[in-house]
Amino acid sequence: MDERALLEAIGQMMDEKFDQKLQPIIERLDKLEESNEEVRDGVNALLEWAEECGNVIKFPLPKVK
Repeated sequence: MDERALLEAIGQMMDEKFDQKLQPIIERLDKLEESNEEVRDGVNALLEWAEECGNVIKFPLPKVK
């Protein structure tokens, strides 16, 4: 096995190990992204509801940006 082939084999092994280590992190980030979308949807629904309530009772609620 020449030196170049050995280096490529070592590089491939390192890539596989990095992939194994990074996969759980990527999965956790995916879950956080999903949770973030759920929270954003909930907050938007609450803001819409608060705006409707503000219009009904003629009490202007501050806008949240």
